[in-house]
Amino acid sequence: MYTLDPTWLPFTNLMLKHIYNVLLICNDYDRFLLEEDGRVEEELYLEYTQLGLNNPPKITHTSSGEEALKLIGERKYELVITMLDLGPESVEQLASSIKALDKEMPVIALSPSSSHRRNKLIKGSDCQDIDYFFYWQGDPTIFLAMIKLVEDRMNLDHDTNEADVQVIILVEDSIRFYSSYLPMMYTCLIQQNRSAILEALNNWGKTLRMRGRPKIVLARTYEEAMQLYTTYRHNILGIITDMSYLHLKEQDKYAGLALTQVVLAQDPEIPILVQSSDANAREMAEDSGAHFIWKNSSSLLFELNKFMTSHYGFGPFIFRDPKTMEEIARAETMRDLQRILPSIPEESFDFHCRRNEFSRWLRAQSLYTLAARIKGLQIPVHGHAKEVQQQLIEIIRTYRSERTKGVIAQFSRNNYDETLFFSRIGGGSLGGKGRGLAFIDMVLRAAKLQEKYPQVYLSIPRTVIVTTDQFTQFIEENNLKDITTADLPDETLLKIFLSKPLSSELVLNLAEIIQVIHQPICVRSSSLLEDSHYQPFAGVYETCMLPNKGDDRIRLDELCDAVRAVWASTYFRSAKEYLKATEHMLEDEKMAVVIQQVIGSEHGSYWYPNISGVARSLNYYPLGGEKPEDGVGMLSFGFGKSVVDNGSALRFSPAHPKRPAQFLGGDQTSSQRTFYALNLQHGYHPLEEGGLENLELLDLSEAEHHPQALKYIASTFDMASGTLSESVKAEGQKVITFNGILKYDAFPLASIVKEIVNLGTQAMGKPVEIEFAVNLNRAAPKKQEFSLLQIRPIAAGNEESDVCISDEEKSLAAVYSTVVMGNGKIEDIQDLIYLKVDRFDASRMKDMAKELDKLNAAMVLAEKDYALLVAGRLGSCDPWLGIPVTWSQISRSKVIIETGLKGFQVEPSQGTHFFQNMTSLGCMYLTINPDHRSGRLDLEKLKQLEVYDETEHFIHARTQKPLIIKVNGFKGEGVVLAD
Repeated sequence: MYTLDPTWLPFTNLMLKHIYNVLLICNDYDRFLLEEDGRVEEELYLEYTQLGLNNPPKITHTSSGEEALKLIGERKYELVITMLDLGPESVEQLASSIKALDKEMPVIALSPSSSHRRNKLIKGSDCQDIDYFFYWQGDPTIFLAMIKLVEDRMNLDHDTNEADVQVIILVEDSIRFYSSYLPMMYTCLIQQNRSAILEALNNWGKTLRMRGRPKIVLARTYEEAMQLYTTYRHNILGIITDMSYLHLKEQDKYAGLALTQVVLAQDPEIPILVQSSDANAREMAEDSGAHFIWKNSSSLLFELNKFMTSHYGFGPFIFRDPKTMEEIARAETMRDLQRILPSIPEESFDFHCRRNEFSRWLRAQSLYTLAARIKGLQIPVHGHAKEVQQQLIEIIRTYRSERTKGVIAQFSRNNYDETLFFSRIGGGSLGGKGRGLAFIDMVLRAAKLQEKYPQVYLSIPRTVIVTTDQFTQFIEENNLKDITTADLPDETLLKIFLSKPLSSELVLNLAEIIQVIHQPICVRSSSLLEDSHYQPFAGVYETCMLPNKGDDRIRLDELCDAVRAVWASTYFRSAKEYLKATEHMLEDEKMAVVIQQVIGSEHGSYWYPNISGVARSLNYYPLGGEKPEDGVGMLSFGFGKSVVDNGSALRFSPAHPKRPAQFLGGDQTSSQRTFYALNLQHGYHPLEEGGLENLELLDLSEAEHHPQALKYIASTFDMASGTLSESVKAEGQKVITFNGILKYDAFPLASIVKEIVNLGTQAMGKPVEIEFAVNLNRAAPKKQEFSLLQIRPIAAGNEESDVCISDEEKSLAAVYSTVVMGNGKIEDIQDLIYLKVDRFDASRMKDMAKELDKLNAAMVLAEKDYALLVAGRLGSCDPWLGIPVTWSQISRSKVIIETGLKGFQVEPSQGTHFFQNMTSLGCMYLTINPDHRSGRLDLEKLKQLEVYDETEHFIHARTQKPLIIKVNGFKGEGVVLAD
């Protein structure tokens, strides 16, 4: 027991009312966005353990108002937080219904947007049953702020009467500003006391004293502010006030000045900060004795934090020599303890272990779970300590490894090591890819999927996210804002970015990463809008692959270059075009960077995985016997560039993996003959041709030198007998079939893929696409590895629209397809660009891409959309499979018709980034193959249309009346009607 000083006794009776249960009303994905990969719960846990409490708030989630009312009637909640958008439900009516059940229940409405329309909606609300409105602006501590604001209000009267608890009054009527201020203010208070709390864990009295931290109260009118000041006058630590807000029910542009003058006339020692959008108000505020900050300042929160810091004014484990009691070593953290223990003399370990000092120290660090694990770890009376010492090292290592899985840790150079799997550098957003990975990692662990496949190491790669605030800092510190908006070639922009220095703090962090990760590194984009829930980007930005070879200086320089290259790609031409098409401003986009350990193994001079793949939970082009909901997968040997760029892969059904699969190459009778690999000897040179991604396309014969890489992947074709053997050691031509995986279950790929896409679909509330890699060549005792690289929602079409296509329309249509994607009706397009079928030459695909670029540029200037008819797989990087256009070269096309021709039959690919981006923009796809009796193409009807423009391979026709384009995605049919 600790002996308490009587002066601390009043604090044992503070903060008696707590929020233990929060009801959160929103969909699953919004909940994840709000919690920002678990950091809210991390912040809450930290705050509560520092205050000596063992029960941080439990958050219960429901997605409907009806269920919420039922839960409130059945259980005890202290706070309800509801998203402002609940579909057809009215938040105001829901709040009134909640208050009818419990009139004391605090209700907070949270909006993910601060748009002008949303501002008007909130300001127009006169609902008295909603206690506070907040905007979610990407700061994970807003949850902490909301809970603490309500708790402070609940305990204010009692605690100020019980002890000398201080009060900070915030007077602000702008939801946007107090949604930014309060998280920062509470974080500031916690940070100011954090070191004292850590030191006080060995001093129970100081810990209790922290229950008396200053409270924050929010006023939104002059009258509210004056009432708070009058009531708690002798406890006021400070006042932070806006200049303009309601006074006598009218907007008073100098209300803050009036408040300042009244307060300082009575209590001149109270520090008051006036903040205003009017820079001219500074003189008036300072003349009145207050401090001032300008609300439009780019460093507003920093200045606010600085004001609070300026004006509101645990010990290590020490190993000893048991004979002399001199210090041998000390451990500040559990990481230190793990690293120091192996070198501690046996007699010193014996001395501390027999006295149970390890368990006591861990409990003082609030590491109760670990302390419980080692509680029974005892050295036998006449036994040796070495074995127990080794057991303790393993227990600590295992614990540190387990606790990081499924959790995103804040990166720290002092704590980063091999036990951390997902970390973040910075306090900004994780971006789309990072958010998706963190979310699905959480979902997979909650579903305990790893336990279903004990023979497989199922994971996401070891990952560090450089968050968006680091990107913003880089742009600002290097004065790049004007350059990013200039119309510069991509190569010039890249050179400028590569010439600018990263912050010294970020460089130090990156240097620590390469001390832990020694295999190849992948540096990927993760922008705010990329892989978003409603309009996902795919492959718009760059991915860089680093061999991570050489001395530390070379490895660090290459990693820094890769980060800068990904940041530069935010402003490349294709990215800017895509942002325009999605009606986003360039300023909306911010780039996080994903740094990942590359999945694969070393084979000679190259590094690559055995399998890379893409899978979708929805199959837009089901073959015989398959259903759309069965999903579809694409597999390739080597890196997944073969799938996501070329669409060159083996197609299989996760629900029916043993059915004959289909290779989507140009020649349907042959399998994959080339693959992508990372050259371990080449280094990383982003300014060289093909240098950004840094992968090489190799002939399959390279892999044949390393048969282990092809085991279960390839079969052997015996020319003499005409038979296929599943042994890669047999003589004959190697053929990529994946038979060992799909037909003979050497690895449970199909079932894992099926479970992950199903879990992802349930969690995100819509169909999903995943990217993954498999490494079958890990050295024993390591298990074969399935690694989930990415998950994104599949962009939704107009599913609610019921499109009827009559038999007459089918017979009259210039194009009729029975293989479609999308759903809806288009009646405002008068332009059709179609291939001159008689001039088609597969060797001229690159020329066709240039022609489409020229035709599209004219449509961009005219601001007109068009329908496009081509042969083969549009957007393929392989010019023998289709026209290798980028999205920006056909940016105004809203309908794409892909046709097969006699002697040129190419299957559509559902795994490419190009395909994903076109669908996310709401484009409709129609696939026809007249020679195979799949759909119909009436070229004579097209030739009757008026020719507006023409190139060597294309005709641009413009109709007098708009084309009628109908696509029924439910029935799988579509038509293009042209009068």
